[in-house]
Amino acid sequence: MVVRHSDRLLVGIFALLLGVAGVTVPLRAEGEAGASIERTERISTMLELANAQRAKAGLQPLKANPRLMQAAQTQADQTASARVLQHVLPGAKYPRPEDRLDASGYPWRAWAENIAFGQKTPVDAVEAWMQSPGHRKNLLDPKYTELGTGVAIDGTGRPYYVQVFGRPL
Repeated sequence: MVVRHSDRLLVGIFALLLGVAGVTVPLRAEGEAGASIERTERISTMLELANAQRAKAGLQPLKANPRLMQAAQTQADQTASARVLQHVLPGAKYPRPEDRLDASGYPWRAWAENIAFGQKTPVDAVEAWMQSPGHRKNLLDPKYTELGTGVAIDGTGRPYYVQVFGRPL
């Protein structure tokens, strides 16, 4: 199921579930009406799109994990704040993917991270990842069983997208 603006109840339920799990979905810009709903929609859409790609490849769907969601959102926020797209952000509070995973409390056996910026929609971001051999490999790797997604918007309105794949201990 892909959540649309008209499905506000489902978006609210998804946001509530994330909030209960300790994941925050902050506004993309102060005072902007509907920004948290838009972000929640983008996050849930990225999960659905990832699982649609896996289904096409005959793979099991990824399960959303709140701790991976937190790690992904941390990276999205950090990259948007720094306005750079890098897996390792020297000087950031959580510079390496392992730091973000540890801070979120995710007990990982294996992980991978996809990052993108500038695409107008999650559909565009997932399509870009599917065109990139390394990103496509992460998305379609059967060893990963869980996924976290994050989206942040920088001060110029440019979105940053993050997927964190995991296989727990």
